[in-house]
Amino acid sequence: MIANKYPAMLMAAAASLACSTTLAQTVVCVETNLDTFCMELLQSQAPLATANFLRYVDDGDYTGTLLHQSQRGSYLVGGLWQASLDPVAIAADAPVAYEASVANSRGTVALVTTPGQPNSATSGFRVNVADNSNSFTSINSGTVFARILGDGLAVVDRLSKLTVHALNGSHLNQAPMLQLDSKVTADDLVQITRVYRYSGTLADFNNYGVNFPPKEQIPAQIEEVACLQTSLGELCMRLFREDAPNTVNNFVKYVTDGDYNGSFFHRSVPGFVVQGGGFRFQGGVVSEVPADPAVVNEYKRPNTYGTFAMAKLGDQPNSATNQWFLNVADNTSILNTSNNGGFTVFGEVIPSDIPVLVDIAAIRPYDLSASLGGTFAEVPLLNPDANRSSDDFINVESAYLSRRDVAAQAVQNAGPLSKVVALGNFGLQFTGSGVRIPVRVNGKLYQLVLNRSADDASLFSVDLIRIVELKDSNRIAANFDGVLLTIPTVRVGDNVYANVTLRVTDTRTLTFKLESFEQLP
Repeated sequence: MIANKYPAMLMAAAASLACSTTLAQTVVCVETNLDTFCMELLQSQAPLATANFLRYVDDGDYTGTLLHQSQRGSYLVGGLWQASLDPVAIAADAPVAYEASVANSRGTVALVTTPGQPNSATSGFRVNVADNSNSFTSINSGTVFARILGDGLAVVDRLSKLTVHALNGSHLNQAPMLQLDSKVTADDLVQITRVYRYSGTLADFNNYGVNFPPKEQIPAQIEEVACLQTSLGELCMRLFREDAPNTVNNFVKYVTDGDYNGSFFHRSVPGFVVQGGGFRFQGGVVSEVPADPAVVNEYKRPNTYGTFAMAKLGDQPNSATNQWFLNVADNTSILNTSNNGGFTVFGEVIPSDIPVLVDIAAIRPYDLSASLGGTFAEVPLLNPDANRSSDDFINVESAYLSRRDVAAQAVQNAGPLSKVVALGNFGLQFTGSGVRIPVRVNGKLYQLVLNRSADDASLFSVDLIRIVELKDSNRIAANFDGVLLTIPTVRVGDNVYANVTLRVTDTRTLTFKLESFEQLP
């Protein structure tokens, strides 16, 4: 609840103002599963519309409904359907007549009407994210009855930037999604969890101008991101829709179609780029990721460290399809307009996932052109032996849209769970009967594969031909001092264990026996 975010002094001031003889303007807050925004009701300009809206608010009719329609950067619509993938309309009161009030400018809220029926408004409302005064000018646009307050505009901006996905025919065919992947659930929809009358006054908002709640209490910067679940952890990026709208739409289509699932990073040039999106390796055979039509080049942002950009054919600026690359250095002076028209940057790795990018870039590339073809002369391999399998590559296990705090920094030492080595974002992964894990030995970082004994579950041996040296970025890792292998924290299924210690029993084969551990609650 927003009221709980205020310091005691502010709450006392609000109570004092509420007791004054001045008539307080009604403020209503809309709480969603992303964030909350509040609005001032324009009771003098639209008395019928505001009274209509307040009836639904006071009756609790908006609880458990949806923001079911989004026109990106233009408007949001809610208040008509219950929160479900197969939505049912909420019970509607009698419609209210249209009232000529204020224009549909940015930040205003209007009732929704049936086209051609200006007096048909019931529970539905539209939030104008942009200035729609030229688009919604007639009485068919619905009565404007409220205005968003303070930082509520930032909230509706974020809601408007979420990816829209067609669901269940006409009702949800423009539904904004918090997370978009192959397993869509009702929790992925933007749900209105509560709509209520704010207990303070407008003075609470006016005292802070556009900074409501106070800046130090503003929730985390949550945005839509595209994520790649790789062999070395989750890698999420912000999407630059404003700078490269066609390129982003192209990439998102590959993501939502599942085309990148099972693909691998097929190229790594140390100090330059790592590249993927074009190929899969299954059953010992390389196959191509199906390519959609090429997109027009939209070069605008420089290729700085950590940015995502589209790969292209030589001397063909508008040839980008499915392949992309990550810049693992500042390539501004190389990949600009003088080089094939410039390479379109359409995203950037969020700060918290930079350690995963560092790990990916640290894997040594190998020349596989003799067996796989000339395209594969610089393939990063987790296991360089001749017995090639899909586990040897840095795979994109799945690609999906989600939402993340794009401002959060990588945190590895804030608590016991942040030190979990066995989570995907710390590089440990299961490989059949074993597990791949980063281990620090004599100041150097290696990736080891521990295979569990079929006869004794407490025994593990290192796969000696699958040892890969990593670039050490002071990441969380296990440690081997020549006798004990100590893993800070490890997850096994739903259980988390700390201080997992294995003692070496055979230095020739690097066989270890599980000695002790602590289970965390």
